[in-house]
Order: sequence, then C-alpha cells, then structure tokens
Amino acid sequence: MKTWHVIDLIEWTTEYFERHEIPTPRLDAELLLGHLLQKSRLQLYLSFEMPVFQGALSKFRELIKKRVDHTPVSYLTNHKEFMSLNFYVDSRVLIPRPETETLVETVLQHQKDSCRFVEIGTGCGAIAISFSHHRPDWELIATDLSTEALEVAQQNALTHNCADQLTFLQGDLFEPLRELPNPRFDWIASNPPYVGTGEASILPLDVREHEPEIALFAGPDGLDIIRRIVTDAPQFLNTDGKLILEIGCNQSHAVQDLIKSQPAYKHCEVIKDYADIERVLLASV
Repeated sequence: MKTWHVIDLIEWTTEYFERHEIPTPRLDAELLLGHLLQKSRLQLYLSFEMPVFQGALSKFRELIKKRVDHTPVSYLTNHKEFMSLNFYVDSRVLIPRPETETLVETVLQHQKDSCRFVEIGTGCGAIAISFSHHRPDWELIATDLSTEALEVAQQNALTHNCADQLTFLQGDLFEPLRELPNPRFDWIASNPPYVGTGEASILPLDVREHEPEIALFAGPDGLDIIRRIVTDAPQFLNTDGKLILEIGCNQSHAVQDLIKSQPAYKHCEVIKDYADIERVLLASV
C-alpha cells in the first residue's frame, strides 16, 4: 500500500481541484490538509515528507469531496480570519469578507473616545467583536433576526473574552432596540444583505448553494434592507451620530440618493475598499 506524504497529498489534491474548477486549488488543498493535521501552512511546508496515515486520509477524502461540491473552505474548517482575529463560522452565518474590514477601519479612524455602538445584523459577530478587541471601553450592542446566527456570535464572543462588554439582541433590524432604556447610539453599523434576487445566478456556487440566503438577498435591487436602515436609523442616533453601511459594488449612487432623501442626514461620504470599489457609506445626522 502506498504511503502518502504531505507533499503528495497537496499535489494530488491541487490537480484534482483544478480538474473540478475550484478557483484556488493549491490554497484550498493546503488549508484543508493543514486544518486536518492541525498545522499552519508554514508548518505544512516544513513537514512535506511527513507520512499521513489511513485515519487522517479517510477524513481528508471527505473534506475533498465536500469542497468539490462547493462547500466553502471556511465551513469545512469552521474558521475565518477577520481583522487579524480568528472566528468560528458554519453554515448558520455568512462568511466574513476582507472588504468588510474597510467598515471597521473607517469607524476606528473616526472614533477614538468611548461611545455607544450598535451593529444591525451581526451574523457571526465579527464586526462587533473586532470593535470590542480594539475599543474595550465602548458599550457594544449587536442585533440579528436569526437566533442561529446569534448562537455563533455568542460563541465567538466567549472565545474572544468580550461577552461581558457585548450585548446580543434578537429581532428584526432596530426592533429589539425599542425595548432599551436608552435606545440612542453614537454609531450604527451594518453589513446588511444587499444582493438582488435576480443576481443569484451570477454568484459563485460556494456562495449561492451554501451561505444563508437571509444574509445575502434583499429584494429585486438588493436595497430592501438598506432602505429600511437608512429610513429608521436617525431615530436611534444621538446628535452628531453616524450611520455606516457596507454596500454592493454598484449601489453607491442609489444609496447616496436614499440618504439625501432623508432630511435628518447632514452629510454622507463613500469610502473605497482596497480593491478601489466604493464599498462603505458613512452618513451623519
């Protein structure tokens, strides 16, 4: 019986993924094998000649099969890095994207002092927990409609030792905030669903078939949730408070028009992500 070594498995899996048109075949092979063997990619490179035995091979074959069925790597490893922090993710939540870091970095640049902050639609909790890590003196609240997503967010909050600083509330957008003694905040942030239902067919299979629809789609033009947030946010903002939203790559003008149609807003600006795409809208009341 052939003895498989780390390098053999990486090279075979890379070729297999290439044949099945997986977009990043070598990277995915390394991430999955590293997850199974509990090694970083660097450690894998230092262990190329290490033999991998039958028990691990069987588990690796299962991971390969699921990846070829377009299950995202992050769901197979239950891991995604965001703002240099490690987050648990599974199919109950959207996988955090690097472009969303633009939203977090923008807030951190604007707000140095302590404040009251709420995130609408927290998912796995990556945004709110990142603020907890960087601004331990902030009062943080995060809402989500999905009880399953909040379970993941709470797990991540415990992992990052911020469960005492961060309050999770279940409900539709701003509704849970109405029950608070003080429902006004200095910042409201959201990475809402913003994909149009007609765009489903052009999404990658990994996204379309595996990530939760509730976190992706928002009506025919993708703006149904953003419209509601823009309309309702001013009643939950303090004087000089700010709303910050992640938006789709072709939505900048439409969302700016929404902001301008609401007299409560005094100013808005659009911030580009590292791919030079207009990704974040910041509005002040």
